[in-house]
Amino acid sequence: MLRYQLTHSLLPIILCTALAATIVAALVAKAVLSYRRSFIAGIGASLKQSFVLTNPRFLFLVSVASTVVVGSLAYSLAGVVVVVVATIASLTCPWLYARRLADRRRKQFVYQLPDALLALSSAMRAGCNLSRGLELMASRQPAPLSQEFSIVLSEQRLGRPLAESLDDLRERVGAPELDLMNTAMNVSRRVGGNLADTLESLARTLQEKAHVEGKIDALTAMGRAQGWVVGLLPVFIGLVLYKQQPERMSLLFTQWYGWVVLAVVAAMMALAAWMIRKIVRIDV
Repeated sequence: MLRYQLTHSLLPIILCTALAATIVAALVAKAVLSYRRSFIAGIGASLKQSFVLTNPRFLFLVSVASTVVVGSLAYSLAGVVVVVVATIASLTCPWLYARRLADRRRKQFVYQLPDALLALSSAMRAGCNLSRGLELMASRQPAPLSQEFSIVLSEQRLGRPLAESLDDLRERVGAPELDLMNTAMNVSRRVGGNLADTLESLARTLQEKAHVEGKIDALTAMGRAQGWVVGLLPVFIGLVLYKQQPERMSLLFTQWYGWVVLAVVAAMMALAAWMIRKIVRIDV
C-alpha cells in the first residue's frame, strides 16, 4: 500500500520532468538546426566570395566540436559564467574569421585598384576599347582584383549589362572606391568623353588617398596597441590572481555579487575599447 502511494505521488513529478526535458530537447534541437542553417548560409557565402574553397558543413562540425571542448575545459577550470563566455566566444570565432578574410580581401583589392586603373587607361590610349581593356586587366593583374573582374567579364559575355555587373562588384567587395570608377565608366558609356584621362585622374586620386591612409595608420598604431593592452591586461591580472588565490577569486564565478562585478568590468572594458576605436579610427 505504501509503495502504491509513493508511486502514485511520484508519477506526476516524473511525467512533468519528462515533459520538461522533451520540450527543452526540442527547443535545443530547433536552435541548433537554425544556427546550422544560418552558419552554412552566412559563412558559406562569405567564404565563396573570398574564393576560399572550404566546405561550410565541415566548418560547422569543427565549430560545434571546438565549442564543446572549450566549454568543458572552462567548466572544469572555472565555473558556469566562464562556460557561457567561452561558448559565446567559440561560436562567434568563425564569423569573425570570415569577416577578417573579407576585410583583408577588400584591402588588397583597394590597394591593387589604382595600378589596375592606370593599366586600363594605358590600354585605352593604345587603342583598346573598354571591354578589351577590362580583359587585359583581368588577365594581368594579381588576385583578388583579377578574380573579381573575371566575374564581371563572364557576366558580360552571358549578355548582362556592364553597369549591372559593376554594381554587383561594388556590393561583393564593399569598397567605396568602386563608386567613383563605376560612375566614370557609366558616364563615359552614356555621354562620351575621354575615359582614359578620367581613369588616370581617378587612379592618382586613389593613390594619394592610400598614401594618406598609410600615414594615419602609422600615427595611430600606438593607440591601437594601447587598446589591446588595456583590453588584455585585466584578463592577465585576473588569471594570475586566480592562480595565487583560487579560493577568493572563485567567488567571482560562484556568487551573485561576483557575477555583478564581472558584468560591470566587462561593460567598462567594452566602453573603453569602443572609445579607443573611435579615437584611432579616422576616415579619409
